[in-house]
Amino acid sequence: MSRTLADLLRSDDVLRDDPALRRGAKLAVSRFYAAIGRRDMDALREALTPDAVYEFPFAENGSSETSETRRFIGTDAIIAFWRETLARDMRFGALEDVDLSILADGSRLFIEQRGDIMLADGTSYRNRYIFRYDIRDGRIAHVREYINPVISARAFGRPIGPADPA
Repeated sequence: MSRTLADLLRSDDVLRDDPALRRGAKLAVSRFYAAIGRRDMDALREALTPDAVYEFPFAENGSSETSETRRFIGTDAIIAFWRETLARDMRFGALEDVDLSILADGSRLFIEQRGDIMLADGTSYRNRYIFRYDIRDGRIAHVREYINPVISARAFGRPIGPADPA
C-alpha cells in the first residue's frame, strides 16, 4: 500500500538506531563499488540479493514512467547490464562532491556525487548522480541511479527525446 507524503510526515515511526547495521550497509555498498571498479562480476553478484533491482528512474525521452525507463530485475539482468557497460574501454576517475546519508537502521543509504569517466575516444563523461541503495541481509536489494539522462545518452550514444515525436 502506498502512503502519502502527509501520512509519512505525520508518522511517529522511529527507526531503531543500529550502528552495526549502518556499518553493514556501508560495507555492502563498498563491495558493490569495488566489484565494479575491478570489473569482477562474481564479486558483483555477491554484493546483490538474488532478486535485486537496478533502475534509472529518468529516461532519455523525458519520461519518468517505469515502463519507459531502464530497469534491470534480478541479479542476472544486472550482471548483464554491468558486463556490457564495463566492456567499453573507459576509465573511472575520482568521485567528487560526495555526500552520504544513511537511515538509522541501515536499511537505506543515499550517495550524491559527481563522477568523471574517461571514454575510449578521450572524451570526459561527467555527470551528477544520486544513488539510493536499499540494503537487505547485508546485500544490495535495490538501486535507483538518478542521473541527468541527456548527458548520459550523449556520452553513450543512446537516442534523446521521444521515440515517436508528435
